[in-house]
Amino acid sequence: MRAHLTIQTRDSHGRTLQCRRAHNAVMQKGAELIAQLFSGTGAPISHMGVGNRETVEGPAFEVTELVNTEDSNGQTLAGETLAPLPENSMKIEPDPEHHRIRVTIRGVMPEDAAVGTVREAGLLAETADGMVLYNRVEFEPIEKGDDHELTLFWQIDFPFGDVQWVL
Repeated sequence: MRAHLTIQTRDSHGRTLQCRRAHNAVMQKGAELIAQLFSGTGAPISHMGVGNRETVEGPAFEVTELVNTEDSNGQTLAGETLAPLPENSMKIEPDPEHHRIRVTIRGVMPEDAAVGTVREAGLLAETADGMVLYNRVEFEPIEKGDDHELTLFWQIDFPFGDVQWVL
């Protein structure tokens, strides 16, 4: 599997102000979520979120949540940092030529959400036990004002065919 995120801030006129692109990392709980889907007990990806984490304590793939805590400048993100993905935000496209199924996801944090310095983003699934962080992407800080829309574009490729090379 290969995946990356493109994140942009746009002003009220739709002009792109900042753009970052970073590779995706699947969390351990995210892998468990996918394994549960095989058995019919998992939950689908339903939300996106952002955080302001500056450093990860412990193994990076054991992170279970995006954080919004006071950073080294004493700032936190103002407003909501979690947003449901609209029904039409996910597209699945077979690509037989490249032996992959491509999933693209577009999510938007509105102007009044996640105002401040954003450093991480992820996709989450809502389960009976709470939110499960499927993936996490770290990127160079992006400054989001209260008059900016934050748009996140995920592209995830699932290979098919002989995938023994993945190991």
